[in-house]
Amino acid sequence: MLILAIDTSSSTATAALLEDGILLAEYTQNSGRTHSQRLMPMIDNMFKACDKKAGDVDLYACTAGPGSFTGLRIGATAVKAMAQVFDKPIAAVPSLDALAYNLYDYDGMICPMLDAQRGSVYSALYKWENNKLVKIQDYRVIDAKELVDKLAAFDQKIAILGDGVEIAAKYIDINTSNISLVPAGSSQPRASSCAAIAEQMQLEGNLESSYSFMPTYIRKSQAEVEYEKKQEPTTRIMELRDVEAVWEIEKLSFKTPWSRESFIEEVKAKDRTRYVVAELGDTVVGYGGMWLIIDEAHITNIAVHPDYRGKKIGKRIVEEMIAVANNEGITSLTLEVRVSNAPAIKLYKDLDFHEVAIRKGYYVDTGEDALIMWKK
Repeated sequence: MLILAIDTSSSTATAALLEDGILLAEYTQNSGRTHSQRLMPMIDNMFKACDKKAGDVDLYACTAGPGSFTGLRIGATAVKAMAQVFDKPIAAVPSLDALAYNLYDYDGMICPMLDAQRGSVYSALYKWENNKLVKIQDYRVIDAKELVDKLAAFDQKIAILGDGVEIAAKYIDINTSNISLVPAGSSQPRASSCAAIAEQMQLEGNLESSYSFMPTYIRKSQAEVEYEKKQEPTTRIMELRDVEAVWEIEKLSFKTPWSRESFIEEVKAKDRTRYVVAELGDTVVGYGGMWLIIDEAHITNIAVHPDYRGKKIGKRIVEEMIAVANNEGITSLTLEVRVSNAPAIKLYKDLDFHEVAIRKGYYVDTGEDALIMWKK
């Protein structure tokens, strides 16, 4: 059985060919060039050197993560493409397992680390038992200093390896610690280790298809984190430029909507009104307004665009209105809500509004009663 294995989980790109347990070739490069530039030429050169072709491969193996988001995607794309063309299975090898395998039959514990950015590392903990690599602590993202402190608490020796060691090493006193740094030759990812694990996975029937194989990231990429930050609603005081967006939400939310001119007047009446809007990015997705009457405030209307409901934006708007009221010296808030609007009533109760009375036939569109609620 011929196995092509690649590891692109870190800055190191490595590829290997393993045939019936014999390592035919292993290419490793860590020269600063991108994986997209060097991976396929590396594989092509290795095939030529071994007089093999992609179609000869029986099993494609690839480190599936955790690790560099971009690197993992490049490796996964390359392997999925080849496996799909030649209809061959894929062994999705955990990156940290492959890195730990570099220290075959080590008599202490092994802690591989991969850089997770911002002072953190991807890590797990292993030991060898009866010639089998056993994971004793699961994959995680952890602050490098915190990890070193946890490792130092063990009463046995621990070898650490991987590019995350550069982050953790400054917290280790190598003269007194139970933690030792693995030499550079064994500390970098090796595709031969990935291939050896893949061979065992094949015997156990633990393989995937080109369609099912996906990288495992453990946590979201920085791009995804930044994107989701933009998806967190922000609130601010409503301005005239927001009227068109607010009026559109009003029309989509109520059978008898306020007019556009009403909102213009409300925004202008700064001596007696306060309106806030909620935004996702640059898009106004909700609003709320209240009238100020001496030391009391009456919430007039709250609405969220139908496309953005269910994201707790309404709660965020009410919380902001409460904060604005506090800043204005308001001592109590009141509002009316349809007696049938159970979600809104629950929201208000969660924010310490209390039921005080019923206003019969308050809503002219349906004749429905209004529940009056107050908050001190």
